[in-house]
Amino acid sequence: MYRIKKIGKRISAVSYKQFIDFTRNKKMLLIFFIFPILYIVLKVVAGKEFGSDGSSFILMHSILVPLLITATIVAEEKEKGTLKLLIMSGVKAYEYFIGIAFSMMGFIIAGMLLFELSGATSSFDAVFVALFTILADIISMFIGAVIGRITANQTNVGPIAVPVTLLIFFAPMLQQIKPEFTFLSKYLYSGILLKIMSTCTYSHRDIFWMGVNFAMILILFLLVFNTKNLIKSVSHS
Repeated sequence: MYRIKKIGKRISAVSYKQFIDFTRNKKMLLIFFIFPILYIVLKVVAGKEFGSDGSSFILMHSILVPLLITATIVAEEKEKGTLKLLIMSGVKAYEYFIGIAFSMMGFIIAGMLLFELSGATSSFDAVFVALFTILADIISMFIGAVIGRITANQTNVGPIAVPVTLLIFFAPMLQQIKPEFTFLSKYLYSGILLKIMSTCTYSHRDIFWMGVNFAMILILFLLVFNTKNLIKSVSHS
């Protein structure tokens, strides 16, 4: 019980620190809401001519926002030495990630609520789509954390994170040009989420492959954020 309390305190400390950093960084706050705001602006300006149901905006919101912000956070804290202090103070890799995820999720869900209020989710059942979207957010956070960890500094995040984001976003759409790429929409988490929003249905196969996506990126995260390797790397930084 004592150990659980200590873990909870470390996670809370990381989460609170990151939440304060978010509220102070206006540019990063804007990123959290850029796609809901863009959807609302286009809907107001174009009116009935804007026939999008919001799926593509929600998909990008679930990929780019958590991926880019997590990568930026990790790279920045590694560059400034904050990650070194956290690791040396006993914070485990999973505690660090959960703390960041908790601090981000409130802002991401707020963005989803903006989508809901603006009518972007009117064409599908927002409840089960929201569950798949949250899982996609977490997978994107893991990818962002890995990118932030392997980049040399914060400046190098963009050139790596943006192409990865675009690849994940556009990969499922390749099937419209090349039918042989249909597997991307069946097995890649972005394709599964897009299919669920487009068809308003999901199957056991969708749940299974979302789980596989989650498990694979989790394993990669654990390898990259191996505590021993982290201690060695920060000790020589």
